[in-house]
Amino acid sequence: MDKEKIKSRYRSIMTWEGGQRLFNFAYSIGAAIVILGALFKIIHLPGGNTLLCIGMGTEVLMFIITAFDRPPKDYRWEEVFPELEKGDGEVPREAGRSYAAAVPVKNENVASVMAQPDVTVVNGAYVEQMTAISEQLARLRGITQNLNSVSETLLQSCQSIADNTASVTAGSKEYAEQMGELNRDLKDVRYMYERSALQGARYCEESEKMTRQMQELNRVYENMLRAMGSGNS
Repeated sequence: MDKEKIKSRYRSIMTWEGGQRLFNFAYSIGAAIVILGALFKIIHLPGGNTLLCIGMGTEVLMFIITAFDRPPKDYRWEEVFPELEKGDGEVPREAGRSYAAAVPVKNENVASVMAQPDVTVVNGAYVEQMTAISEQLARLRGITQNLNSVSETLLQSCQSIADNTASVTAGSKEYAEQMGELNRDLKDVRYMYERSALQGARYCEESEKMTRQMQELNRVYENMLRAMGSGNS
């Protein structure tokens, strides 16, 4: 019983003019959000993934709901309206109203039924409804084609982003290796500089020590000369 109520409610919504407008609104807004998300991804703005998820989720939900819609019945209108066999491709909106006067009827029962005003109004309303449904299906087909085009562009953009990310990662790795080599070279230079500084300090100490020893030798030599001079006198 619940399933029958749900089916009846769903069919009433799908045939209701407000329901059709709601579905058209959801299709259009979902496609617009998908296009906006793809634009955000292409120009590298934040929020592109969120917009794509919302838009594509809306489109998926709409497609799932539409999948349960009953296909329109294919009536053989050319038997009732022979004008349709002429091949002009247009549905006459006034055919139901002018049918009794313009078309010769072969079946008297059909003629008597079609002559009633209620039947004429119903036929005209049904023709208008079928025309509106055809227009909506054509609009949905165009939206689907645009969505497929946007999806292909998005996939190409994602592939380009992935390729750029891979090249940036490889460049960063090479830069890190070069920086590591530079750091090692700087450490070697620092070690050599520190070693040279230590050797220079030792050289200075040895030079000072030799200077002091030379000064002491000079004093000893002077004392010897003085002693020798004193002995000769």
